[in-house]
Amino acid sequence: MTNLGETLKQLRKQRRWTQEELAEQLNVSRSQISKWENGSLLPDVQSLEKLCQLFDVSADFLLGGETRQRELLREVTDMYGTADVHETVLAALDYLLHNQEMSEAVYTLAKLPDKKRKHVETMIVTIVKECSELM
Repeated sequence: MTNLGETLKQLRKQRRWTQEELAEQLNVSRSQISKWENGSLLPDVQSLEKLCQLFDVSADFLLGGETRQRELLREVTDMYGTADVHETVLAALDYLLHNQEMSEAVYTLAKLPDKKRKHVETMIVTIVKECSELM
């Protein structure tokens, strides 16, 4: 189970926000964000509510009571209208979203022009197929 500080830092970095940018959105000081992230201070109830709204997560998730996979399943269900997602797909999505280097690579891929992106996507699909045949 992760703590609030780790989860908050991870969510902030996923959005490529600095502590200052997050502080501005919450109308608090940057040092307060730093203290929340390093665990020396907990946010008050109003700030916790704002964090949940800003990151579109439950307080249970933010406080470490809900697993990342359950939260991810909730997001997938909300986005695609189905909870019928295989456990390995959720694990792969979780890895992509929470590994900063992979997250940045996916973000970069998404910004490519359609033709280049489709070419890279075809390469990735081919690699995945080849790897799955080896297993």
